[in-house]
Parts: sequence; C-alpha cells; structure tokens
Amino acid sequence: MIVVINPGTGPVPQASEAHAATNITVFADDLRRAGLGVDSCERTPAADYGDGRYAFTIAMADGRSIEIQMPGLPVDQVRFIDGDSQNIWHFPRLYVDGSSWVWKFALGACEPDDEDTD
Repeated sequence: MIVVINPGTGPVPQASEAHAATNITVFADDLRRAGLGVDSCERTPAADYGDGRYAFTIAMADGRSIEIQMPGLPVDQVRFIDGDSQNIWHFPRLYVDGSSWVWKFALGACEPDDEDTD
C-alpha cells in the first residue's frame, strides 16, 4: 500500500531564485485579479526553507503581511489553476504563512480571515 500525504511538499530540485522571483510577481498579479490589494513583494532570504523554495513577504493593502515560500521552477510548472487541464500531482506546493497549498488554493489562503476584517 502507498500512502501520499500532501503531494508536492517535498524538495524542489533544480530550483532557482530567478524563477521564484518571476513566480511571486505572477502570484501577486493573480491576487490583484482576485480583488486583493497587494502593495509590495519583498525577498526575505533569511526565511528560506532551503529546499528549492524562496521566501517572500507580501505586504497587503489591508496592512497584513504574508510570507510565501515560492518554488523556484518555471511558472508553468508551479501555477496550478485548472484541475480540468492540469494534473495537481505534477505541481509543487507553495507555503503561505507555513501551510502548504497548490497555487490555486494558495490564492484563497491569502484572503483575510473574518476576524482580520473586524
């Protein structure tokens, strides 16, 4: 029997910081398209996990800061957005404030909690 828990959470071989930087820009643009205000994205290398993911801090317009651990592969290998045309098993996960998500669901994880809006 094979049990797979959180596929895509393992190390990301052949990753590069340059790919991660491109990816965080696309991710921030996706957040903006979803109606979330993004003020800036800053590289925070001291927070890197060291497994092919690179840390960035996204400053949101509502005052929140979100840490993203972005895989350093080409964006088409990281940006899972459509379960009909993409196989979720082939995509590494991002980490949003320590929790792992594929791209599509990482966007939702960046939305403010109900208690954040009070």
